Amino acid sequence: MISKKIAVLNAGDFWYGIDIANPDKLIENVRIAGSVTLITSQTADLVRFIKSEKMRFTTINIIDLECLDKQMSQAGKDVHAIKKWHLLVRLKYHKFLANDFRLTDLTLLECLQGMAKFYENLISKDTDETNRFDCIESQINKIIYRRQFLGVPIDSAIAKQLCSELDAQIYMVKNVLQRKYNIFEPDNEQQQIAYLISKKYQILRSPLFTFKARRNHDDGCKHFYDMLRNQRDLDSLLFMLSHWGGENKAIPTYYGFGTITSRITVREPGIQNLRKGNRKVIVADSGFKLLYIDYSQFEAGILAALSNDATLLKLYDSDIYSDLALSLFNDATKRSDAKVIFYRYMYGDTSLNGASKAYFKKFKGLENFRKSIEDEINKNHRIGTNEGNYRIATEGNCGWALSHLIQSTASLIYKRALIRVSAEVNAAKFLVPMHDGTLYQIPEYLYEATVKKIELIYKIEFEKECPGIIARVNCSDKFYE
Repeated sequence: MISKKIAVLNAGDFWYGIDIANPDKLIENVRIAGSVTLITSQTADLVRFIKSEKMRFTTINIIDLECLDKQMSQAGKDVHAIKKWHLLVRLKYHKFLANDFRLTDLTLLECLQGMAKFYENLISKDTDETNRFDCIESQINKIIYRRQFLGVPIDSAIAKQLCSELDAQIYMVKNVLQRKYNIFEPDNEQQQIAYLISKKYQILRSPLFTFKARRNHDDGCKHFYDMLRNQRDLDSLLFMLSHWGGENKAIPTYYGFGTITSRITVREPGIQNLRKGNRKVIVADSGFKLLYIDYSQFEAGILAALSNDATLLKLYDSDIYSDLALSLFNDATKRSDAKVIFYRYMYGDTSLNGASKAYFKKFKGLENFRKSIEDEINKNHRIGTNEGNYRIATEGNCGWALSHLIQSTASLIYKRALIRVSAEVNAAKFLVPMHDGTLYQIPEYLYEATVKKIELIYKIEFEKECPGIIARVNCSDKFYE
């Protein structure tokens, strides 16, 4: 049965909506019954409303307009210069609302009609992306919004302890930046960028990622990186403690298509981005046990398989990152530093030093593959997987092309695995998505058998998209170090 599609908007204390098939009639004080698809840009508030009204969540599908826009526009931040997505801004940009539109009680219907037109325009924009949405993204939405409805179990006592520790660490780092480097507002992004420019460092993705890439060779970058990471963790923990969900639950907001490469992101609180030592705040419900399963060398393995470079494929069976660390630092234990170099190569960083460039040039198959990607994007003006998730090329630098192909392929593999586990392994309860892994909770008495089933699915989905690879995954009952 085809479910009714309703665009919904929260204004004040009430939810308003319109039926996409009958957009001329305003539905006041929305009450949801039966099978229905709700289209909104306020997923967190909507899930909270559904929960408070004790509605049957199993019959409700949710489509987030922000995620759908990211998928269908196929454009990175460089195209629209979007730092923070906003519904009215996007409706005005696409001419579904006038530039002077203001949301009031009298213009609710007009806004909802704009939302309906926006949705219909997006969903009919590209056949490949629409098929992907139907087969993959809509299934992912069911998984993530179900968990958003239930919440993620946390230990509030641990959260409070971590907040105190992080606050002290941030204070100390800021003192160093102020006294030693004369940076008096270190949490000001413009001062962070000014520091990087003064060092003549190319900014990769964001100041945070650039500080991470340079932290082992520049003490200033290390201090900035520690401050920003600790502040982000502190913000997330404070959100857990102060937001709705009760004493022992966090209710994060999940975005199924959170980035241009279709990565699932989690915000408010940003559980995904917690430093490994701070992840101990996430616990299992009573009678359950945690499983954290993640792919080993995920992007590196995909790159090896797609490039079909024999040397790189062989290194995957041992450890590509350790080999890179040994080659560049003469120390195989500096694996995390080597991983950053690997990502910089994928992102098209032209400031890599001679030793790093020479390392990657020795992989002839890889170099030829990179050249073929450049040729493809020059010819077709977009790059993506065999199931959509394209990114369009603009007149500017397309050094991101290789990275987009690898990361969007990683997202495709990962989402297929999530969908299969959800459909085939009832005992596995999805909690937190990471880029290359997932945190589940499993009933203790079913733990061992369930882990084996999940591990097999993850391996099969990797190998399906990357022939020539014998997938490697790690399984642990710990989510932290």
